[in-house]
Amino acid sequence: MAESRRRSSDDDVVLQGPEDQRIRIPIVHTPTVCAGAATAYLLRRICFRAGAYAPGIQEYVFFELSNYGVAGDSIDAVQRWFGSRLSDLQELGYRLNARRVGEPTPTVLDWVKEGRGFRGAILPTNYLKIHPEETSSIDHAVAIAVDRLDGGTDDELIMVDPWPGPATPEKERQKPPPILEAAHRDNKFHALIFYWAGWS
Repeated sequence: MAESRRRSSDDDVVLQGPEDQRIRIPIVHTPTVCAGAATAYLLRRICFRAGAYAPGIQEYVFFELSNYGVAGDSIDAVQRWFGSRLSDLQELGYRLNARRVGEPTPTVLDWVKEGRGFRGAILPTNYLKIHPEETSSIDHAVAIAVDRLDGGTDDELIMVDPWPGPATPEKERQKPPPILEAAHRDNKFHALIFYWAGWS
């Protein structure tokens, strides 16, 4: 363990960092505000990775993303929400930034993976391509993040789906499936990318 993490040179107590703890970030299931629910998960996850996860403080900021259609029914709405809340986030010490991009899916996935948990993306997708077992379509979006899957021991690239559908609720957290690129292409490869300051 690095000496900088010790309280003093003659003390055996080691301070914990965020990577020393495991916490499961909540995923709100919703068929109407997927982009907002995915963003709420992603921002909480990035804040946790940066050592700034404080649920009681964050919740009043992130609550509206997954509970009001105005704030989270599309990536356009999420982008407007983020612009209006940026000063609140900065006052809380959250050094979060966002940018709208139009990049191929593999490029976005590689960028998120290279950020080692300090980066993430929201991808609008074709719901029926991601979930062909479902019968009706919705305005759908997923979060791409670096986290551990259930039972896993290493951080890896994952896809978080706020509405995996009633037929496959266990698919809320999984590795990005091969069909993701085709589902993302149907939305012209638009995406919102988020990152902690210093991880652009």
